[in-house]
Amino acid sequence: MTDAKKIWLVAIGYWIAVGIVCCLAYPVMMSDAAARYAPMADHFARGEWDLAFHPKFGVLFQVLSGTIAWLLGVSGDKAVQIAALGLLAFASVPLYFLTKEIFGEKVAWWAVAILLLSDDFTRNSFDGLRESAKCLAFALLGYGAVSKKSLLYGLGVFILIATTSYGFALGCAFALGWTLYFLFKGEFRQLPLPVACWCLGTAAVVTLTHAFTGHWLPSPHYIKFLGAWL
Repeated sequence: MTDAKKIWLVAIGYWIAVGIVCCLAYPVMMSDAAARYAPMADHFARGEWDLAFHPKFGVLFQVLSGTIAWLLGVSGDKAVQIAALGLLAFASVPLYFLTKEIFGEKVAWWAVAILLLSDDFTRNSFDGLRESAKCLAFALLGYGAVSKKSLLYGLGVFILIATTSYGFALGCAFALGWTLYFLFKGEFRQLPLPVACWCLGTAAVVTLTHAFTGHWLPSPHYIKFLGAWL
């Protein structure tokens, strides 16, 4: 914390400043947030638990937004915006450390700026959507892999990304980033770790795909078959 006060201050300052502007001037129009997330936050704030959750969603975003609605006394629309912007703001912290570890501090600050000013993530956060939570998760997973340098950890991250986030390509990007890390650091003896991670993870994903769809190529559609089987 002492060595990284700047990035924490940037994250908190961004959350507060952009959150205020967003709540005052940006109405929630996206149907997912307006028709589902915001009403669930309202129900959570009122203690109506049977209407606060959805069987196809996780619980984290509903708990965060509902708690914000209860604590601040704001509507569900504003609560989901504040929650989404907070997740985006704090995604910059592990992204900063991850990029700094690989490319240095200057590039790390550029990465943070690109994240916090990017059209896609900010627009989704303004609309109160949960995409920023995925960004935070990927940044944490990537930094954890770089820190641990563990084949088992990397394989677990790869499978998690590829099978639960509808993103086999993201899993490949993760393995590629891990490879580039070792290349930039000159740690060539460590290169078999991300390569093995990609090979084993791809084998696992392809096996799941074939088992539940009959096709060999990775596809997001096998997720529903996996969910039904579980």
